[in-house]
Amino acid sequence: MLHEKDIQAILCKYPELIEEGLILIAEEKLIEGRRIDILYKDQFGRQLLIELKAGPIKDEHIGQIMSYVGRLLSSENPTLRVMLVGTRVPPILKKSLDHLGIAWREITLSTLKAFLEEKNETFYLGLFEAEPIIEPKPAVGMTRMKAKPDKVIIAPGAPVDVDDTVEKLKSSPNYLSFKSILPLKKANETRAKEILTSNLNGFSSELLKEVLTLIDEPYQYYDEKGHTNHRPWFGKLIKLNTRNILDVKASRINQWFNVLTDGNLSIIERVDRLRRYPDKIPGFDVGIITLMLYILDKPNHLLWFEPTHTGLSRLYPILGEISPSGANYITFNDLGKKFANQYKFEHTELDWIFSVGILPNL
Repeated sequence: MLHEKDIQAILCKYPELIEEGLILIAEEKLIEGRRIDILYKDQFGRQLLIELKAGPIKDEHIGQIMSYVGRLLSSENPTLRVMLVGTRVPPILKKSLDHLGIAWREITLSTLKAFLEEKNETFYLGLFEAEPIIEPKPAVGMTRMKAKPDKVIIAPGAPVDVDDTVEKLKSSPNYLSFKSILPLKKANETRAKEILTSNLNGFSSELLKEVLTLIDEPYQYYDEKGHTNHRPWFGKLIKLNTRNILDVKASRINQWFNVLTDGNLSIIERVDRLRRYPDKIPGFDVGIITLMLYILDKPNHLLWFEPTHTGLSRLYPILGEISPSGANYITFNDLGKKFANQYKFEHTELDWIFSVGILPNL
């Protein structure tokens, strides 16, 4: 069974679950007579105190956190931050917390489990086995699509015969299944591009969420094991990294797109700038950055995230391991486009080919 202390230990090990750039200072620290669950230093050098609740945030927790604020804020430490973290934050309390100016973060158990699966944290994952994960019901008029994270493991081995691998891929039932849903995938990506190009400089978090949902539509296809799947296309790449997108201000989203589409900057400069503050949006790393580049300009940009890099590097070991930088993206992008041209693949196929399609043929 997963207890509050377990969640606290996970957050101490992986501060990025709360926000990017945090450094752990202490846990269970006594400050001004109050025991603080977790103490971090944020990217701007400010202290961040976390009050953690393994369950839904309740009215009394707001009073508790306000008491902390009153006790701990002082002229000696005026930049101190306090945040309330729970596995569920009811919508009405979100409004109350925002109105009071109290920072909060909702980290659902399904999000936590997906993150641990990505990190292969077998010990903590074992704690989920004793009880089911029960998430709150979606609001009326909304549907919930649960994404099963895709884990790609490719063992090192002898050099791959790329010609032979591609020949096997093109004749496989998996590829034929994928080709049958490719027109719908392309249509959704075309519609996403229309929304993006017609709303540059006029974006909102809701509109961006619409674009991401469109791109992530589930399609029925056969996976690398020959099983029928019908789940969100990109799964954790979008679900995990954009879970807080509705909290991002429209001005920040538009600034992000201004950098992304700035023709005066090289692609290396754009990728690197969008990975650093003040231009960075939490969770929007190279996967989301290159996804948007790909949607806006498919002839020149491929989607890049760890599974696609791993697949291409298995075909071409010279690519090496992924290093999230603009320069490394250019290397991946150039080699991926060369592969597509040589073997007559469309760019819209490559995310599936590299992350799923080639695996049974290696």
